[in-house]
Amino acid sequence: MLKFKKMDRSENEDKLINLLSENQLEEKQKPTEDNVDFSLALYENDTYIGGITANKWMNTTHISLLALNKPYRGQGLGTQLLKKAEAFAAEEGSSVITIHTQDYQAKTFYEQFGYRTFGKLEDVPFKGTSKYYLVKRI
Repeated sequence: MLKFKKMDRSENEDKLINLLSENQLEEKQKPTEDNVDFSLALYENDTYIGGITANKWMNTTHISLLALNKPYRGQGLGTQLLKKAEAFAAEEGSSVITIHTQDYQAKTFYEQFGYRTFGKLEDVPFKGTSKYYLVKRI
C-alpha cells in the first residue's frame, strides 16, 4: 500500500541524493562525488561584517551567499571574498561557477568578474523584482 509521510528534510534529502546518484551511475556511468563546502567569514575585531558560502559538486561550484554590512561595501572586501571562493573552486577542480542574485543586489558586481547571465525569472521571489542566474567558466 502506497502512502505519503512527512519526513525530516535532511533525512529525505539524503535518501533523494542516494536515488539520484544511483540513477546517474546507471544512466551516465559516472559516479557522483561528495559535496565540498566552503564558508568564510569576515570580522573586524570581534564584529561579524560579512562572508561567503559555496558548495562544490562534481565540476561545478555554486556560490550560495555573499554579503557585507552596508558600511563595509565599496572597499574591495566583496571582491576579496569572491576571489577566495573562486580560488577554492579552482583548487577543488571546478570548471564552472554558478551564482544567482536579485536585480537589486549584485548582478553588475559579478559581471565585472566575468560572470554571464544565463537565465532570468521575473517576479521572483516577489512581484516587481527579478532573479538572475549567472555562470563563469574557469
